[in-house]
Amino acid sequence: MLCEFEVHLYVVVPVEDLKESRELPGSIVIRRLFNQLTFLRATEDCGYFLKVTKVKSVGNGKLSDSSKYIIFPVTFYSRTFLPKTGEVLVGIVIKVCSDGVFLKCGPMNSIYLSRRKMPNYNYVSGENPFFLCDDHSRIENEVAVRFVVFAMRWSRTLVRKFDVLASIEGDCLGPISLNGLDGLEL
Repeated sequence: MLCEFEVHLYVVVPVEDLKESRELPGSIVIRRLFNQLTFLRATEDCGYFLKVTKVKSVGNGKLSDSSKYIIFPVTFYSRTFLPKTGEVLVGIVIKVCSDGVFLKCGPMNSIYLSRRKMPNYNYVSGENPFFLCDDHSRIENEVAVRFVVFAMRWSRTLVRKFDVLASIEGDCLGPISLNGLDGLEL
């Protein structure tokens, strides 16, 4: 789900950057904010950061204990992608395994669709493995699949992401034709 959040973040700027640069301090802080968001990528509450839509305020900087950095409080609005259980999305198959497939949807690169959540589909091994349904529809690499978010959780690893389980149990779910559209790219 696309959301808009007001976010409060502390931006760390090396004192050297402010001394050596001919840019305005506000420009340096905003550039560092973008760098931090690239590294941060996502949070459990907000989801995946897609775009900063408006910078609301940049507060006064405070010198860190080591005197090598200045810490600025920044408030901004951000458009995010936050998956929700029960939400219907479209993903592209990126890997087929005997137990299921992995999908990509927007910033999420490892959505898992288990064979248990693919009713009437059977695994067909070979050089290019796929799942074949009783009605002869196929789920294979680079196929678009409409799915429902069955379950999700915030990953507790170093990689900041959501672990998402998908299902195609239900009406209007499964492989679809996108006619040139390559999934939800954000």
